[in-house]
Amino acid sequence: MRLLALPLLLLTAACAGTPKESVVMAPEPIEAAPPPAPVAGGATGPGYNVDANTGEVPNSSTVSQQVANPNEAGFQNYLAVTRERFLAKGITPATWNAAFNGVHLNMKSIGLTSGASGGMGRISTYLERVEPLVSKGRGAVATNRAALEAAARTTGVDPMAIAGIWGNETGYGAVLGNFYVVEALASLAYEGRRRAFFEDELLAALTLLQQGLVTRAELTGSYAGALGQVQFMPSNILKLGMDGDGDGERDLRGSLPDAFTSCGNYLRSHGWRTGEPTIAEARLPANFRWEQAGPDIQLTAAQWDAMGVSTIDGKRLSSLVPADQPVSILLPAGYKGIPIIAFENYRRFLDYNPSQAYAISVAQLGNRLAGSSDFRQSWPADLRGMTAASVKEMQTYLLRLGYDVTADGRFGDKTRRAVRAYQLAEGLPADGYPTDALLARLRGEPVS
Repeated sequence: MRLLALPLLLLTAACAGTPKESVVMAPEPIEAAPPPAPVAGGATGPGYNVDANTGEVPNSSTVSQQVANPNEAGFQNYLAVTRERFLAKGITPATWNAAFNGVHLNMKSIGLTSGASGGMGRISTYLERVEPLVSKGRGAVATNRAALEAAARTTGVDPMAIAGIWGNETGYGAVLGNFYVVEALASLAYEGRRRAFFEDELLAALTLLQQGLVTRAELTGSYAGALGQVQFMPSNILKLGMDGDGDGERDLRGSLPDAFTSCGNYLRSHGWRTGEPTIAEARLPANFRWEQAGPDIQLTAAQWDAMGVSTIDGKRLSSLVPADQPVSILLPAGYKGIPIIAFENYRRFLDYNPSQAYAISVAQLGNRLAGSSDFRQSWPADLRGMTAASVKEMQTYLLRLGYDVTADGRFGDKTRRAVRAYQLAEGLPADGYPTDALLARLRGEPVS
């Protein structure tokens, strides 16, 4: 069986299944005090502390811990210890030796995953990628419409949603990776920030090799270990990969029917709702309360209807989804930007990759490929993103003020809630969106 791999160059790890934070239902009224701590983001879980030089792994499992100074000697020692644990889990010596012959510490994989974390970019900059993908995607969709529609019939997932993922992940199969994923995954596991996650994926990659689903040469993909046209992590290939063309194989690179059907199967397994939309541009009433917007807050479609929220062309939300379905209003550029209605199917893209910018981009690309127009409203031109250092500084100030936040430089729901609570307390538009002006206020600097 074949399962060749195409890489992920623009995104770190599709189908990672990273835990996401909790969602608050029906938020009226919202208090100014910080809300309870949600489930922590990030896929750090039970792992192993590793000495950078000796590679020693204690018998007791602990929280994943980063190696301060990764080096080749420590990496090789880590592999020697990990080999014994993996052999105990069923990997044969022959499989291990074939997979790890000539493998070295890959600092490029570590650097790329480190550079992709933290801070907060501008959604408008991210969405600039969509337009060229629309132009290219129309031809790719026309050529492969039969395969996309067959995958949709099998899985119940909108074919343009599958095309949106395909386009975002690999540019419709055009982006080839040159990372040997066994080396990449082993390096990331040794480095330690998400050791349990990457060790699980490394074990899955070796299982693919041992079961004859791939050759070593075919284990080529992204710097974070994702494989195939739609960038599955190895564990998801084992669990959710499907044969879409009936040849008895699961070839997520060479067979687009296999890739499309596997992608649809992933979305279906996470709760895709057939026949329902993903996102829509919103029209908000003049008296809209900004604190009711955010991916962590949901009201039913009927409740939003009653508040005067509609799509940009005036459709009631309950005409698009069941009246009792939970829906969020997103403000990815704050209250000055374009408001977006996020339906339940939008959250399936977050299951694929837990990034708001990614999910909006995939959803919008799918909408455009289906024939929808671009956003009618405009993104604010003067709004900048924030570096990881600036986000961490802002979090530190909020922490000192007693807000429930972690100073890690990452902007997620927990930080959004703290920002929203601070804005409410200060009498500011409580959109949960951090800006340079907000950071200046926290510093005690004059703000115009």
